[in-house]
Amino acid sequence: MKKIDEMKRYWAVVWVSAALFASSCSASGEGASAGEGSVEFDCSVSAFVGTRAETRELPAELIPDAGALSLSLSGTDGVVASYETLADYDQPLLAEGNYTASFTYGDPEAEGAGAACFSGEEAFTIVARKTVTEPVSVSLANSVFTLVFSDWFRKYYSEFTVNIRTDSGFRAGFVGSASSPLPQTVPQFVKAGTGLYMSGSATKTNGVEVAFPEPLVGTTAARTWHTVTVDAGQVGQAGIVVSLDDTPVAVEEIPVELNPDA
Repeated sequence: MKKIDEMKRYWAVVWVSAALFASSCSASGEGASAGEGSVEFDCSVSAFVGTRAETRELPAELIPDAGALSLSLSGTDGVVASYETLADYDQPLLAEGNYTASFTYGDPEAEGAGAACFSGEEAFTIVARKTVTEPVSVSLANSVFTLVFSDWFRKYYSEFTVNIRTDSGFRAGFVGSASSPLPQTVPQFVKAGTGLYMSGSATKTNGVEVAFPEPLVGTTAARTWHTVTVDAGQVGQAGIVVSLDDTPVAVEEIPVELNPDA
């Protein structure tokens, strides 16, 4: 009888130990200890960018997959884990407390037609022996602009070349003519807070060639799709009007001497 009682106590200890182990694993995953938990992310990348008046959608080919985003986890003492891509995220055990997850994609210093840069941040709290799920929305971080030529400009100038320059020295050149009017350009991504400067040359329908100096058109804003509109001046005005969204800038035209030595 004594031997049977000892066996009952033994199995009771095994059962209680197993129950405690199962309880700790069910909430936070195998290997979690007191004071540790984990987080998983439900991450989405938005294709929509605000303008001064509406919301526009970026081309699908410029939107990265969520798995391609870089991830950095920071706590009160700094970065605790980082991953080159979200696809590499292994859901590590973290000490309970407050954290911030930072998601990025692209080079914030790059500018050009394919230089879209995305970012997003989410604060979260780790709870001991639990896995929390955090929804995260990532969107465009830099600025984007489209150059638009008005009907009046394209009728008044039979050929034209327009260049847009940024503070960093990036230049985007656009060429149009009566046979290739170029009403609107492809989106160009630039740094947020950079100045946009326009210069160029054109030939009027009467054959006169003119050049445009390089005035500051305006300054870009983060997470914003700007429209740079080039329009011919009013009747009697020797120049054009360039607008960043709704802010116009008058640009004088300078006659080009074809034979300066003649």
